[in-house]
Amino acid sequence: MTIDTRWTDVDKMLEPAPKSREELHLRAVQDIAKARFELPTPELPSYRAFVNVPQVTLPVKDEQGNELTPDIVVVDTPGNILKMVAQVETGDTVTEERAKSAWLPYCRLPDVAFYLYVPVGYGGAAKRICRRLGIDVYGFRTWRYVPQGLEINDISEPPGIMAALMPPIVRKILRGV
Repeated sequence: MTIDTRWTDVDKMLEPAPKSREELHLRAVQDIAKARFELPTPELPSYRAFVNVPQVTLPVKDEQGNELTPDIVVVDTPGNILKMVAQVETGDTVTEERAKSAWLPYCRLPDVAFYLYVPVGYGGAAKRICRRLGIDVYGFRTWRYVPQGLEINDISEPPGIMAALMPPIVRKILRGV
């Protein structure tokens, strides 16, 4: 295998590594928004995505009127009807304190899908924290940087009917326990 077939995007490979957690978070949020929330699409022509990092572009309000600023916000226009929120975490922010302060309010937004993006290796910990605190996450995702760019994996629970057909050890692994 030659170098030119192994590495597809040399410019991506030569990007400098982030120097701080904030820089890594900013880069991850921007890249995840670009990879997963590039809206509108032919299937969702009225949806728009907004990124609240580094500056807040579209805050949301909970039922009590508190202003929340998830990393990524998806609305249906016209009317800016909130449809999805996504929070991107780094390794040091996958904690119970962070879950209580950020994830819990996001999961309580009515009729909104909450997605949680954590670094590869932190999915099990994030699921355990959410289960312990009763945080309902619509979609768990892991992310990491590889030489070809950003890699995102879905680690959400399998549908109920499929879970019943799986051996207990497989269900346990998928739950991240």
